[in-house]
Amino acid sequence: MSDEKRFGIEQFGEGIERILVVAAHPDDLETAAGGIISLFIDRGARVALLLGTDGDIGTHDLTYTRATLAETRRRETLDAARVLGLEDVFFLGLPDGELVADLALRAAIANIYRRWQPDTVFTFDPYWSGQAHPDHTAAGRAAVEAYMPSKMELYHPEQLVDGVKVADVKRFFFFGGSNREGEITVDIAPAWQKKLAATRCHVSQFGQKEEALKWLEEWNRETGKCCGLEFAESFYAMHVW
Repeated sequence: MSDEKRFGIEQFGEGIERILVVAAHPDDLETAAGGIISLFIDRGARVALLLGTDGDIGTHDLTYTRATLAETRRRETLDAARVLGLEDVFFLGLPDGELVADLALRAAIANIYRRWQPDTVFTFDPYWSGQAHPDHTAAGRAAVEAYMPSKMELYHPEQLVDGVKVADVKRFFFFGGSNREGEITVDIAPAWQKKLAATRCHVSQFGQKEEALKWLEEWNRETGKCCGLEFAESFYAMHVW
């Protein structure tokens, strides 16, 4: 098997046409999965993003208030979405640093599963012990826990109006770690420049200097080392029924 197929999007299987990325903060998608999402969009997949928070405490610049930072980060998210070619962005607007995988968040995510009808979800790995940010764990956990209820007609039936049907998510892919046993490693070199361009839209986080994203380059280079790839992202698969 050629390296192009061995480390390409073929590893994710067939039938991926509608993807929802469930993330905690603006820039999560771009930094953790911007490469693979760009590759799927280039192949014709339709992609939307669901954000649990607006990232409204994510700064050391106290010229911002939480309200002005949230407004800025929403605008940056939409700019990045246009660069990548996302079809839609759903903002839940919950408090940054306080995301909890509770019943309310589960229902909110299930509602988007039903409205957007993704066949595939990308999110944080809620089972990875190396995750330091509780918002990331909460986003991943709630995304998984919303799966089964979203398929049931008697779960929040008020969501099932105006033609909205129960969800039919078929697979999850988790991001957040690197070089762990059992993961999918994918070559993102063809999408590297687009990933960088989308990430640079988050000026409030990374500034405008070229070296501001040196850490991202190092991360994706390190992820690819195991497989002789220049730039790579890694994911775990969870198939559901």
